[in-house]
Amino acid sequence: MIVKETLLKALAASLCALVIVVLFAARPSFAQADPPTFDKSKVPVTAGTIAGFVPAGWKLEEDVKGDLNQDGVVDHVLKLIQKEPAGAKEDEASMGERAMVIVFADKGGKLQRAAVSDTVLQCGGCGGAFYGMLSAPANVSIKNGVIVVEQDYGSRWVTEMTFRFRYDEQPAMFILIGFDFSSRDRAAGGESSESTNYLTGTRITTTVKGKKTTTKTTKVAKDRRSIEEVDKDKFDEDANKRLGLD
Repeated sequence: MIVKETLLKALAASLCALVIVVLFAARPSFAQADPPTFDKSKVPVTAGTIAGFVPAGWKLEEDVKGDLNQDGVVDHVLKLIQKEPAGAKEDEASMGERAMVIVFADKGGKLQRAAVSDTVLQCGGCGGAFYGMLSAPANVSIKNGVIVVEQDYGSRWVTEMTFRFRYDEQPAMFILIGFDFSSRDRAAGGESSESTNYLTGTRITTTVKGKKTTTKTTKVAKDRRSIEEVDKDKFDEDANKRLGLD
């Protein structure tokens, strides 16, 4: 009996080790590859091509185009992501950190850096169990000259965040004009959300519990916060506290 129990324990330990190996092999590890941090100083003020604004160790995930400063010329919002570690397969989803570089273009074709942020976009591996081994989204669009960033993550509870930025000539920076946040329970159906307009200084908070929906409007400071000052993690943390979700 002792020999049998010993053999069973050894077999269980072997199976456990095999599962761990398979799980770690199924997803590229950026920690092992020692990925480069995003160095804003490596983004040039001007460049001859869009590729010139992409630092070494990073790649262009998407080039979102639209007129951002109302001069009739198409500008660029570059969504960058860390390159996959050496040995990663081409079809493996990238789980690295992300950064954003905003580039103005003029009628002569000159390209100039307008803003850089490495704290607004979530990383590819930040989606939680809701996305599993899929790359988490960081959707960037331009609507009526406004940069809109939409992203979500979670498990049973899913958090959605939307940031809106608009270029302001005085003092020549992209300012945060709106922030939407929601957290919903996919199992029970409850949801808490808020929508903040920094231009009007108003925040609408909505709570859904069962068939009851509660809405209230509060005043907030009309902050003129630049895109470089916006940290998604801090906004997430503060919204959770306000809604009593932490």
